[in-house]
Amino acid sequence: MSAETTEQFDQNQADRERFGFLVNPDLTYRRIVFDEETVRETLGGVTEEFADVAFDQDGNRFHAIFRPDAAQLGQEPNPVASLARNTSETDNPEFLTDPTRAVCGPVIFTAADGGSVNEDTIAEVLQAIRAVENYRDDNAEEFDLWRNAVLNR
Repeated sequence: MSAETTEQFDQNQADRERFGFLVNPDLTYRRIVFDEETVRETLGGVTEEFADVAFDQDGNRFHAIFRPDAAQLGQEPNPVASLARNTSETDNPEFLTDPTRAVCGPVIFTAADGGSVNEDTIAEVLQAIRAVENYRDDNAEEFDLWRNAVLNR
């Protein structure tokens, strides 16, 4: 391929785009490239809200971008983001303990500075997804009580 046939590189667009990891309340996930417009499309509206999150007490801290009004819009609780937010705020990695601080709707995980997520972070999110799946399967009644408490807050 010659230089004449390659597309023009848009540095401004490249500067706005970041790599993130999208996790939905149903625990489906995917890697995404996003900018402000993509965040609005993905999360269903304008948001500048994020939470500091972590998956273990001594681990890295990340950001989770989400819509703060997702619960009022009837979106489902996001157990992975809620677990990570609780761990970051309280250094307590216990599962789903505070329904009042739960995050609802889809969440985009990014680096702590809001930049691109790295492979180590993605590995931690995937481990948290597996942990939530196991917890939900092993403690279905407790999980449902937490979910209902979030939805009824």
